[in-house]
Amino acid sequence: MNRPAPLPDGFLLVDKPAGITSFRVVDRVKKRFRIAKLGHGGSLDPPATGLLVLLVNRATKRAGMLLGGEKEYRATVRLGVETDTQDAAGRVLKRNEGFVVRRPEVEQALERFRGEILQTPPMVSALKHRGERLYRIARRGEEVERPPRKVTISRLVLTGFSADRLDLLVCCSKGTYIRTLAHDLGRVLGPGGCLEKLRRTAVGPFRVEDAAPLDRILEGTRESLAAGIIPLGGGMEANSKTPDS
Repeated sequence: MNRPAPLPDGFLLVDKPAGITSFRVVDRVKKRFRIAKLGHGGSLDPPATGLLVLLVNRATKRAGMLLGGEKEYRATVRLGVETDTQDAAGRVLKRNEGFVVRRPEVEQALERFRGEILQTPPMVSALKHRGERLYRIARRGEEVERPPRKVTISRLVLTGFSADRLDLLVCCSKGTYIRTLAHDLGRVLGPGGCLEKLRRTAVGPFRVEDAAPLDRILEGTRESLAAGIIPLGGGMEANSKTPDS
């Protein structure tokens, strides 16, 4: 059997569908095209969609550059519902009905979340407490103290408003939980809230408009995959910042 031609070192932009983990996306592409080294530059939760940057071969060494860079999201917050995961996939802990939230109140509340803020990570997350993942502790019904972390939200815009839903554009730093932003915003407004939908639209210099759907990538050939890889040195280093990861 002939050995397949090596793929270029670089970045493959995938538009991740909902209902699949980022690890599973990497695994499917890696096995389908027999790629020796393949990683990603920042995971998305299974319910989320949007830009997942895959790192091919030597580009895996650039993971820190993407993980540490700014990311952009489109988010929908549902008001009046709080869950144990801070998103719509979780178990409902509290419901509020009959509340009234006005647009000026939302605009005023958003101001509290712009710039550098302190954010307490959710229990259902991959962070570790004494060597154990928080989500494993949460599955046992336990909760532990999580120290707040500094994150930066450089842009936060209300793009849509209704009685119980808010659409947001969020540009933020590494380590920002959009689920927690939704939860905290709901608390500030009064009725509580959770993240209903999330779509990542940019990672560093890369945008989702330039990404291909996962199914199309998997249905393609090795040649079409190679043609879609953005090579190292293709302008990324010049157009992106490299903060500590």
